[in-house]
Amino acid sequence: MKTISLRDFQREGAKALGLAPQSEPWLLAGREQEFVLLPVTPENRSAVVDLAEGLAAVMALREDQTRAVDMGLDQLGMEEVENEIRDARKALRRRKHSA
Repeated sequence: MKTISLRDFQREGAKALGLAPQSEPWLLAGREQEFVLLPVTPENRSAVVDLAEGLAAVMALREDQTRAVDMGLDQLGMEEVENEIRDARKALRRRKHSA
């Protein structure tokens, strides 16, 4: 994977990537964030978008799992989980009836 600074990419755009068509991804490296730039063709657009959406979903799930562990929710028993679900459903029904 080739790397280019985010600053260079912002300043020069696609020109910073070079003239030759690329098939491998680029890492756009910034000070606080990094981005992956994937080449897309009409033939692979759908597959690349599906891949990106799937990866985003996995990353969101991992963040949720980490947050749950940090809150101690991984230590709850089944009865406590069922009580939480029941309470959440009751609250949702109350909100629907009051709206």
